[in-house]
Amino acid sequence: MTTVDADARQWEYTTYAPSGETCPVCGVPIKTLESCRRGMLARRDSSPIVAYWHTACASKEAGQ
Repeated sequence: MTTVDADARQWEYTTYAPSGETCPVCGVPIKTLESCRRGMLARRDSSPIVAYWHTACASKEAGQ
């Protein structure tokens, strides 16, 4: 999966992830009540999906 170009540098907002979400950058689960960033991931064979990143990982992703 890759980040949608339109959202790669502009995150929707800081939020809290639903239970069971895993950060697509580091692969570590996001803890309950841990602030994170919400955005969209592009998929090859389907429409984009909502994803959640650790705040630090989102900063790294945006810097690429």
